[in-house]
Amino acid sequence: MTAIRTRSPSRTRSADLFARYAIASHAYLRPVLLEGRPAYAVHAADGTCLWLESDPKAAGDRLNGEGMSLVSLQ
Repeated sequence: MTAIRTRSPSRTRSADLFARYAIASHAYLRPVLLEGRPAYAVHAADGTCLWLESDPKAAGDRLNGEGMSLVSLQ
């Protein structure tokens, strides 16, 4: 009998799987500067920027209203 070794998925593979299966239900925030002011870009799981908000709480509230969940990418 031959033993088969499997490797754990790479970080890129995990990101690909996250994007594929969570695009419609999960999003994340990225801090940005908009005209010299702090703002937050709301991104879909695949990295697409959905909209900009000036307040992270407002972004979370809107996500909830859209039926989406905010996730941490740490």
